[in-house]
Amino acid sequence: MSKASFALTYDGPALALHQMDVRDLAPALLAVGQLFDAANDALNGDATKVSVKVKAHEPGCFSVILEVAQSVLNRGIAALTGDGVTAALNLMQLLFGGGSVVGLFVLIQRYRGANPDKLEKLDPESIRLQFGEHVIDVPMELLRLYQSLAVRDAASRMIEPLGQEGIETLTIENAGDKKPLVTVTREDRASFDPPVYEPQTLIRDHRRAAYSIISLAFKEDNKWRLHDGSSQISATIADEDFLQRVDRNLVRFSKGDILVCDVLFEQKQTAKGLVTEHIVERVIEHRPAPRQLDFLIEGQPDD
Repeated sequence: MSKASFALTYDGPALALHQMDVRDLAPALLAVGQLFDAANDALNGDATKVSVKVKAHEPGCFSVILEVAQSVLNRGIAALTGDGVTAALNLMQLLFGGGSVVGLFVLIQRYRGANPDKLEKLDPESIRLQFGEHVIDVPMELLRLYQSLAVRDAASRMIEPLGQEGIETLTIENAGDKKPLVTVTREDRASFDPPVYEPQTLIRDHRRAAYSIISLAFKEDNKWRLHDGSSQISATIADEDFLQRVDRNLVRFSKGDILVCDVLFEQKQTAKGLVTEHIVERVIEHRPAPRQLDFLIEGQPDD
């Protein structure tokens, strides 16, 4: 098992008494654990497991010491380094840097969280990033952390307390020698906003389908709860003519009514996973629920 320790210090006028609102601190500390989980997963996959624990409180504005412990789960899978003793230290350095070493937080600060304009692979372990006229060479592992949506999201939530009045800086330093690794200021907050992942359409299909109505909605999104005979769906009603008739009470509904519709079915890959959307483009027919049995009377012409 490899271990590394670092101190997390929030500073500002609001912390002069060395006290911090637990509602600000708790989500930030949870984000630290999620940051290391996401970084370890991005670099090591199932080979290792990381845990982050609070060791002690230190005198100061508001400081906690956190210990990162990394255990090898599958020795058959290559870990971050060949030496398990330095793995946790290396992971911490990739995130926070130190000295002349650029870590994830400094990379985000320096280039305001932007996407590189150009990437050039130098060798299997390093890559050159170009941001406008600026060029920087970094380890391939650091690029993978910079690309990871989970890592970037956790880093953003870790500095969220800087949005509170009177909390102005977050300093991360080695727990042993107290050397600062990185300092994040209130002005840096926007740079740490998670990158926007544009949803990717996987399936787009036009179909005709029949639905029973579970509940109606007359809000701006016009999402109705419908049932297709096997499962419940949430569908956006985009047929303006149909909605206007409903608004004018020209269409009335009761339990068991059926709508026959032309529907756009879409499935998209988003940052949060697979999303399915149903958009009713046109209501073809509104079939009221059966009220009585239909019998054919001899001698009576069909309607």
